[in-house]
Amino acid sequence: MRAPLLALCVISAAMPAHSAAQKSDDFCRAASGVDMVDTSQIVTPEFLDKMREIGVTTIGRYFDYEDETITGKRLRAEELPLIASYGMSLVVVFQHNNNLAETFVDWKNRGPADAREALKLAAQFGQPDNGAIYFGVDGDFVGNGAIFHTDDVLGYFEEVNRTFDAAGVSYPVGVYGSGETCFTLIGEGLAGFCWLSHSHGFTGTPEALSAGAFDIEQFLHGTCGGRPVDFNKVNEGVTAFGQWMPQ
Repeated sequence: MRAPLLALCVISAAMPAHSAAQKSDDFCRAASGVDMVDTSQIVTPEFLDKMREIGVTTIGRYFDYEDETITGKRLRAEELPLIASYGMSLVVVFQHNNNLAETFVDWKNRGPADAREALKLAAQFGQPDNGAIYFGVDGDFVGNGAIFHTDDVLGYFEEVNRTFDAAGVSYPVGVYGSGETCFTLIGEGLAGFCWLSHSHGFTGTPEALSAGAFDIEQFLHGTCGGRPVDFNKVNEGVTAFGQWMPQ
């Protein structure tokens, strides 16, 4: 197992409890206080101009198979020099139907396959060793009880880590998902970064927010810069969350 990169599950009693997630529309203005935006569309100069005006310093984009689940979702090579020209960093997350429980039920196949595709893209894009690859768990799949798929999610991430180790790479593994997903995977040494999804009703997410046990907090879907977006805030005091500078 890969040891967690950050001690994210340390409880901070001083952190205030969070209410329901704010909508990304609320941040579509200059100097709105967000740090990051994730988008399933190819970035353009016009979009990045708007993001710079808002104060965004990191762009979140997707790793996916060639048969991407949304047209434009998969990061393209031509985006990297454009993002770099704005002095912005990049965070990548692998997502291909990771909102479906069936993906994790099929963990013996999907874990290694997703990891191999992610490594192929990381090599293609010249991702540095300290750049994390997040993997999405985009559903309320981890918790106690038969309604959850905890063992399947654990199996998926065990296969991801095993594939990374076999390839001899040192990319940190991150997880996008619920608070309970973050607590569980980081506690098992299978992930080192936590990106909380905008679904604040998911198991363990209110507790993770109150404890400050996350790297990135995502806000509810909205629109900005002529496209659907999710704005994100990096947790106070966190400087390294797996972001990397594209070339």
